[in-house]
Amino acid sequence: MNNLFAYLVELNISLMILFVAYKLFFEKDKNFTVRRIYLMGVVLLPLILPLLPDSLRMPVGQMTPLSISLEEITIFGSGTAAEAGNSINFTSILLLLYLVILAMGIMKVFLQLARITHAISNSQRYTAGGTILLANKSLHASSFFGYIFIDPDSMKESSFSHILEHENIHRKEWHSIDRILVELFVLINWFNPVAWMFRRSVIENLEYLADSAVLRRGTDPAKYQLSILNQYIGSASISNQFSNQIKNRINMLNKNYKLGSRWKLAMLLPLAAIAFFLVSCTDKDAPIQEIEPAEEIAAKAAPEMEVFYVVEEMPKFNGGDPATEFRMYIAKNLIYPDEAKEAGAT
Repeated sequence: MNNLFAYLVELNISLMILFVAYKLFFEKDKNFTVRRIYLMGVVLLPLILPLLPDSLRMPVGQMTPLSISLEEITIFGSGTAAEAGNSINFTSILLLLYLVILAMGIMKVFLQLARITHAISNSQRYTAGGTILLANKSLHASSFFGYIFIDPDSMKESSFSHILEHENIHRKEWHSIDRILVELFVLINWFNPVAWMFRRSVIENLEYLADSAVLRRGTDPAKYQLSILNQYIGSASISNQFSNQIKNRINMLNKNYKLGSRWKLAMLLPLAAIAFFLVSCTDKDAPIQEIEPAEEIAAKAAPEMEVFYVVEEMPKFNGGDPATEFRMYIAKNLIYPDEAKEAGAT
């Protein structure tokens, strides 16, 4: 349980460091391909860093500990068993809450995939320019891997060619992979607002990437912006999310941001190193060691010797009984000083 919480903390520290760098250096960069590579690196690196083996981590656990001898002390705890149980229960509740919301998010993703699968099987198929289109009003204009969904009513509109070209770029460049990876990433970090901001940045960048590709093919920018508006203007169910996305796409088309250099991708390595340093300066598997009294430490340091509890042969004095022989020895060898004799000492 503690390992899971530690992993999530490390994962989100890495995410926040790398996402802040994205906002500072990439948000006003019109090289959307470079932005896409960086964003996918942000998705993968935080997932990989905490899972690196101990041999590649900082050898904190292998460092020789400093030995300090302390006098024996006794510590009395003021807490009760009930308080310890409450702490455990609180941790269990947090874990249960995390897993429940994670399970709900996974179910939502599966429902969305089931909806797409149902639409693929039951939608009427059209062919336009060698591309197979699936007519489905509920999905509007969208793509999923090799499939492009369109609203059949929009096929008669003049902007249909722009919409089709936009979705065809999503299909050819496999943008669905980015969407699936970022959805899984958000599921793991659903509690972190930065993860949801990161998800929005990934989705917006994919739209910018497709829009810029359409304009590079000679499409009139004014007509293309009008086709973007017409795509959702007749929908009564348009949400604030789509409204903001449309506004951001049009704003990006009209801004004169410079085409950034690819050297910015090199920033991913030092930033990853910083994140790696922060998440690797812990030794997760090192057990907590108790401080031993000085007497026990000295006993362990002393050479091991065999201890006897029963004497096999009693000691002797001059080969005889210790009490008798020792008294006779004292009586024969005791010499009184002359001063003692004169004083009458016996």
